[in-house]
Amino acid sequence: MPFDVQPFWALFDESLDGVVAIDATGCVVGCNASACGLLGRSREMLVGQPAADVLPASLCLDLQRSQESRQASTEPLWGKLDLFAEDGTARRVAYGIASRALPDLSLVTLREVGHAGANFPANCQQIEELLRQQAQRERVLRGITQRIRQSLSVETILSTAVEEVRRVLQVDRALIFRLISAEAGVVIQESVNPAYPLTLEMKLEDRCFGGSCRAFYQQQKTRLVPDVHQDAWAGCLANYMQQFRVKSKMVAAILQRNALQSPDRAAKGGNPAAGADHSDGSPEMPTLWGLLIVHSCETHRQWQTSEADLLQHIADQLAIALQQAELYNQVRQLNLNLEDKVQQRTAELERSLNYEAMLRRISDRLRDSLDEHQILQTAVQELAEQLHLSSCEVGFFSDDDKTYQIAYEFPIHLPPVRGLEFRCEDHHDLQACIDAQSYTHICGQHPLADWVGLFRCPIADEQGNLGILTLVCPAERVFTEQEIRLAEQVAIQCAIAIRQARLFQAAQAQVAELERLNQLKDDFLNTVSHELRTPLSNISMATQMLEITLRDMTKSVTEPLAVQLLRHAAPFVQILKEESLRETSLINDLLELARVDSETEPLLWTTVNLRDILPHIAEPFLQYVHNQQQHLEIQVPNDLKPLTTDLSYLERILSELLHNACKYTPAGGEIQVRIEQDIEDIEDIKQAGEQTGGEAEAISVPRQLRICVTNTGVEIPAEERDRIFEKFYRIPNNDPWKYGGTGLGLALARKLAVLIGGQLSVKSASGQTTFVLALPLAGQPQDVITAIPASRDTHANA
Repeated sequence: MPFDVQPFWALFDESLDGVVAIDATGCVVGCNASACGLLGRSREMLVGQPAADVLPASLCLDLQRSQESRQASTEPLWGKLDLFAEDGTARRVAYGIASRALPDLSLVTLREVGHAGANFPANCQQIEELLRQQAQRERVLRGITQRIRQSLSVETILSTAVEEVRRVLQVDRALIFRLISAEAGVVIQESVNPAYPLTLEMKLEDRCFGGSCRAFYQQQKTRLVPDVHQDAWAGCLANYMQQFRVKSKMVAAILQRNALQSPDRAAKGGNPAAGADHSDGSPEMPTLWGLLIVHSCETHRQWQTSEADLLQHIADQLAIALQQAELYNQVRQLNLNLEDKVQQRTAELERSLNYEAMLRRISDRLRDSLDEHQILQTAVQELAEQLHLSSCEVGFFSDDDKTYQIAYEFPIHLPPVRGLEFRCEDHHDLQACIDAQSYTHICGQHPLADWVGLFRCPIADEQGNLGILTLVCPAERVFTEQEIRLAEQVAIQCAIAIRQARLFQAAQAQVAELERLNQLKDDFLNTVSHELRTPLSNISMATQMLEITLRDMTKSVTEPLAVQLLRHAAPFVQILKEESLRETSLINDLLELARVDSETEPLLWTTVNLRDILPHIAEPFLQYVHNQQQHLEIQVPNDLKPLTTDLSYLERILSELLHNACKYTPAGGEIQVRIEQDIEDIEDIKQAGEQTGGEAEAISVPRQLRICVTNTGVEIPAEERDRIFEKFYRIPNNDPWKYGGTGLGLALARKLAVLIGGQLSVKSASGQTTFVLALPLAGQPQDVITAIPASRDTHANA
């Protein structure tokens, strides 16, 4: 960050020497009035211009050489040159170049030493001595400034300042006098020769200090007093000077300029010691903060101008450092205040988060149940424990709103009063709570105890009041805003949970009624199915007889009429036959669904080898596959384990899957039936092996068996894959061959799969569909029936 040189020009403006500041890029960034006069240019013509354009060439060469040395501790580079004015006159000027006198800046000092052509060599030693003294003062000032600014503590700054001033000027006492009013001040820091008395913390009043005396110091002037007894301004301080054995003194003003003051100081009009008015009434007048004073106590001392300049420069640096320290302290205090506010806000947020978490936990517990009793008991218990109450209660009004009864409670420090009933007219806060639909907090008498605090909150929603939530606490307790909000939110959650519980109970009653109606429907379907089955059987028998009769007529009758009758009647006979079979299949499916839903028939478990069963199940479909030019493939692993299942149910499931595959596979398509096994390695550690330290034997056991039926040509949309297992549901616009169907086959197949402990699912992608029947092989029934009773019907076709 570039160094800002502007605040330092207040130190250079009063200097008789010309001062020019040049940055690292070689541009002039500042100059004082003396430099402008010597160079014959205004400040606007110098600042911002390259040094090579506004300074003499010889000086610029020395400047470049000094900057290239890059050593901050290098002695200043001295030189001499002639400066020519516009009228042709010339002046002899001595210059000094201090590289990095300030951060990232070089300072060039200019001093006129005579006319051009004068006997300059005769004065050379004197000039060099003056320049050397000036450089020495600059080094001393820079060192003091550096030490003062190493700290932002006011105490350290003041202590360092007086110590350095007393050391550099070789005086007996250096002190800082802080003005506290228009005519009084106090010594706040001091460095003194041990041979002389201390003045620290001494309050001094000088009625002569106002007026011209204050105005003198506000003009940044230094007072040099060789003999304090002859000082016209020290009449009021004569006793002080005598008491502390002061013979000579030098005083520099510590000024704080308005441009550097902190916002609150400027708003208050500066230091109260400065007074409300300035000498010229200008708001630019600096504020007199205090005085930097040095005393010579041993002898009278003739103060040098260079010493006065140095003291004033130190006072100016001290003013800047004090102001920076004050700003730092203000910022530090603001940071402390901000940290306090952040901590307070953080604590508030933590409390709020804790209450939010508490509310969320209570709400979750309330929503986990649909039992009204459990909901309300949970609410009173949670509030009583979390808010450290004496008790928490929930009560309800009678139908006529004349009485109120406590139905739920969780007492901690009070006797239980559950079931207690009392009249509402004796407790006006109850009615007030209902009417205002807001909480009330009163001091009342507990039925079995002394006076307590009663915080009541209505449990209500848009449909009306459901009850009253009461927090019982000591009479002197005052609930916080978060606690009130928590109680209100819990009351709201209770109202919601109660309504949900009551709706659930109503829904349960409706479900029971629907189940009863569904049972009636199933009974109806069973009855109707049985009633329809008899006439359909007759139709089927009549059709067969008609077919036989027509065939016999053809054999015995030679008339062309009989042949013609057979030719025309045969298609209708075929239709009657097919429709009879179709109706019979529908009736059988309905009966099977009813029997499966009732779950009244026991399963007939048997152990089968699928390698032998699958060809038998697939045999009825071979002629259809051949006619449709389809390809059927059955894949059975060689190490297939026997399966224990209900064979009739398994055959019905596989028949339905094969029937669907044949229907929806186009000509030339493929149908595949394959069996997969999931193998799981299990370490069978024998007890004898453990005792003898033998090795464990690892065996492989099938965990699950999957029968996969895959066909190509049709893909089932993702949104339809679950619905195809619903009763009577068929995918819209997904029957290109117009086969039709009732939509009962897959629904029946999934129910049968569940009954035998399996799971039927479907996956469809890349133009093919696969139905997967997953059957467990572990934990199957031990009592196996190896024969299937003749009474169980096995339907091979869907």
